[in-house]
Amino acid sequence: MTLPTTATIEAASVTDRLQDRFLGLSSLAMILAAIAAARLIALFLSPSELGFDEAQYVLWAEHFDFGYFTKPPLIAWVIGAETAICGQSAACVRSIVPLLNSGTAFVLALLAARLYGMRTGFWTGIFFAIMPGIAVSSFLITTDPLMLFFWSLALLAVFMQIDSPGVKPALLFGLAAGLGLNAKYAMIYLPAMVALAAALMPELRRNLLRRESLLALGLMLLLIAPNLVWNALNGFATFEHTANDNIGWSLDRINGKKGFEFLAAQFGIAGPVIFGAMLNALFLGARTEKPRTDMLLLVLSWPILIVITFQGFLAQANANWGATAYPAGAILATALVIRHRWSFFFWTNLIVCGAVSLIILFGTALFDPADAPAAGKQLRQLAGWQRTATSLQALAQDTGAKRIVVKGRALTAGIAYALRDSDLKVLAYLPKGEGASDQFQFDRPWNGEGARDGTLLLGLGDDDLQRLGASRLATIDAPIYATDDGTMSVYGFADLTDQSGSNR
Repeated sequence: MTLPTTATIEAASVTDRLQDRFLGLSSLAMILAAIAAARLIALFLSPSELGFDEAQYVLWAEHFDFGYFTKPPLIAWVIGAETAICGQSAACVRSIVPLLNSGTAFVLALLAARLYGMRTGFWTGIFFAIMPGIAVSSFLITTDPLMLFFWSLALLAVFMQIDSPGVKPALLFGLAAGLGLNAKYAMIYLPAMVALAAALMPELRRNLLRRESLLALGLMLLLIAPNLVWNALNGFATFEHTANDNIGWSLDRINGKKGFEFLAAQFGIAGPVIFGAMLNALFLGARTEKPRTDMLLLVLSWPILIVITFQGFLAQANANWGATAYPAGAILATALVIRHRWSFFFWTNLIVCGAVSLIILFGTALFDPADAPAAGKQLRQLAGWQRTATSLQALAQDTGAKRIVVKGRALTAGIAYALRDSDLKVLAYLPKGEGASDQFQFDRPWNGEGARDGTLLLGLGDDDLQRLGASRLATIDAPIYATDDGTMSVYGFADLTDQSGSNR
């Protein structure tokens, strides 16, 4: 596709550089399949356990619904299908992610080839697959890989509509955007940016703003409608969580550095060359021989990063919140990098991101997160849950406990997943008069009223324990992220204290 242009820029007339060579789409598909296979093997070799966010999704998957407290339902549906086939091991739960990431890379390669030629398409697929953020995400089950796959399909549909408007690209966009919304609400950025592109680029309006566009939006809304109904029936729980916990604008949360930290983190997410090329295109006007196509890709990427940077200044911004900028951004950056007269940038990106991807691959396969130092809290989230569960089961057997009450979404998710096959029931502490703030408090609350016999308490603060009249029963082995010395205190009531005898 070539958008109307008023200027041309000659590509470098060098023919012996690696970036000027490429293989066909079938060869690229084989390379991406090999990358996915290597990542799958690493997953099944890995000693890593599920982190608490991942465990939360698995527990959601045990109960089919059209919505959950903090996320739309697609991730739970996908995990439910995976575990029905493969089981609930960490590797099985995560196994779809390498496939999704390679699939996204291939879709972006198709689009890049359509826009800039097969050479750009081939290297876009490679560069996207080895981006550090994609390499890390390939070993965790999160909502981002699902959303990015559907985002890329919807992005392809946008350019199909520009080239040859009609019902087919509209249906593809509506289907992809609707499924993407069911993965993560951030999918709504794409139709908003398409509207922005139509406003800023008059030559696109006739093809983008058509009757078929209403068909696309209608199909998107139809697919997300069940989740909207679920939210309406459940006090708009997911929307409230997104507004209060994720966005959360208030004067006392304004932060002078979080926005800069978010931008700096993007060099690590995309790689310094890819993100540097995106910055170059935005601020220094770097362009290929198709400047209007470049401009459209800028409009479909940078607004996300700008908005989330401001979000960082106003409250908070996690590094992965900018992920949706990279389908369009990676295509433009790759086109610029492989056309640059210096090979330095191409080789730097290939070597640095390739090396980082390999380190992450072998690290996943061989390194036990339990061995991470105390400073490596993110890694330590992926270890210690089963040992903690074993300690709790032993204590429950000694004391005759039937249930454990846990405070905090993260701790509840990790413990509930680790104890999923035991007879010990896991409940979430929700003080009387307070509203639920996570799915566990929503589904399995415990406020201390009623029968307390056979109850263990974990993770509660001193005020809660005093209010409940609980006393310490034991200190258990709990080598999880939430502890400094690998132990945790477990509390209970008089009947259990009498049975337990002494500290463990």
